[in-house]
Amino acid sequence: MCLFARELLQLDRLVVSVSRNPFKSGSHASDRERLKMAKLLTDELNATGPFAETSAWEMEQPGPSYTVDLLHHLSGLYPDDELLLLVGEDSYRQMGRWKAASEIPGLCQIVYFGREGYEDCQHDAEALHLPVRRIDFDMPVSATDIRRLVASGQPVSQLVPPSITHYIAEHGFYRS
Repeated sequence: MCLFARELLQLDRLVVSVSRNPFKSGSHASDRERLKMAKLLTDELNATGPFAETSAWEMEQPGPSYTVDLLHHLSGLYPDDELLLLVGEDSYRQMGRWKAASEIPGLCQIVYFGREGYEDCQHDAEALHLPVRRIDFDMPVSATDIRRLVASGQPVSQLVPPSITHYIAEHGFYRS
């Protein structure tokens, strides 16, 4: 999806940030290990030309991590850049519960990747008064599904970059 977004949205830079998401728990990988997997992802992405970077900023903050705080931070780092927040449809549908959700459109353009099996959630955007752009992307599984596949011993090599697949297997992440 990152490479697709780079081409479709003509991104100059992609920041992959690892967070302490207050809505998720039980990832079975430490913050350090999740940051390492994010770095492996940006290395894979940069093999096609440098544009991706990994940010540990959210991990370095005390307490839970919130998107609005990251956006304020990135606005300060890149004051002349237009920021786009790329999220999956499942995350977008929860955005109304996010801290300071009403501030987010003032900080960035929201782009969500529609997922097969979900109805278009444009009506959600209107209810939240969030300007968004939907990108249809036929991604058959979510990160939760990938963790579930790994836990059940199913292969994920067609869904996850090789370096990350190897890292997950080597460290035994997400196994029951």
